[in-house]
Amino acid sequence: MAYQTPASDIVSIIDAPPTPAASLAPGRRFVALVHYESHPPITQLARPYLALAGLRIDPALGGRQRTRRMTGLSVLVVPGGQPRRIELPDGASVSVPVWAPDGRRFAFTLDQPDGISVWVADAQAATAAEVPGLRVRDVLGGDPASVGSTVRWARDGATLLALGSPAPPAPPAPEPVEPHTEETSGKRTQMATFTDLLRTDADADVFEALATTVPLRVDPDSGVATELGPPGLYYHLSESPDGAHLLVYQLQRPFSFRVPFPYFSRRVEVWAADGQLTRVIADLPVTDEVPRHGVPTGPRMVSWEESVPASLVWAEALDGGDPMAKVDHRDEIFRLPLRSTPPRSPACSSRSGAWAGTTCRQPGTC
Repeated sequence: MAYQTPASDIVSIIDAPPTPAASLAPGRRFVALVHYESHPPITQLARPYLALAGLRIDPALGGRQRTRRMTGLSVLVVPGGQPRRIELPDGASVSVPVWAPDGRRFAFTLDQPDGISVWVADAQAATAAEVPGLRVRDVLGGDPASVGSTVRWARDGATLLALGSPAPPAPPAPEPVEPHTEETSGKRTQMATFTDLLRTDADADVFEALATTVPLRVDPDSGVATELGPPGLYYHLSESPDGAHLLVYQLQRPFSFRVPFPYFSRRVEVWAADGQLTRVIADLPVTDEVPRHGVPTGPRMVSWEESVPASLVWAEALDGGDPMAKVDHRDEIFRLPLRSTPPRSPACSSRSGAWAGTTCRQPGTC
């Protein structure tokens, strides 16, 4: 039975372009407008995908399945300017822009037949150009609404930090070579259930191949890229405010067949600006027993403290991650100032295994 089209007055309402999303530049001189479709075309939703580790991955693209198409970008000058459309290839599917620190340029991704390319736009001229030779993956780094996890600007605005697509491209999905068995322990758990999980060892291998990226520092004009580390399962890469350190999140085996990828075994590390490992902040195992509405134990939400040159902050649960536990305080906040050669001090706590270096519970004690 063929599809039937409603009356034109209904079609005009359904297909009416929605109000663009706005992204204000640092310095508030420009606004980038993101145009998108209210409803994705069937051809886009019908693209083959793989359901792996809680994600739906487009293997041909090297990214997450697109369920909404962002069709273009415009720039307007504040105040009083008129939107100027940036010229892009026909049928473009772009991401939300990421502004450079000076507020004059922004980066975004664009889906192409051979992968996800990166473009840089000049806000004043309302023009954009592709970064030569660069392809990235957003399997772990986020969807187009959060491209800052896959591509972001260095603090000085001179280079880009990107999770690049390794060469050669990932192999196609192999046929499972082992029987599919499921078993249960019969124990009670508060952990929620999830869809699109890994089911076989073959699934795990395909997920690893498609999610692997290379951390890069890229010149946006020439496309010259410097590898900061070996290929791995990276999902966050950011510079300290002084530009001297990198905060790196990555997954590692073993994976899990019970929970999606954010609960897999994972590490949080600090690298020097050139990619040399300087310390491990957390080395966490698979987390598949988190209470309902609770949080994993160990360091979480590790991030840079923006008010100082190089200092990390994070939280750790004091209630075992269980919101139903009766405790005086739910979380403990840690702060770790970074130095080239951190001193050892009895005033600071040092933990083995998941920790390297010194960690301060109170500011100013290290």
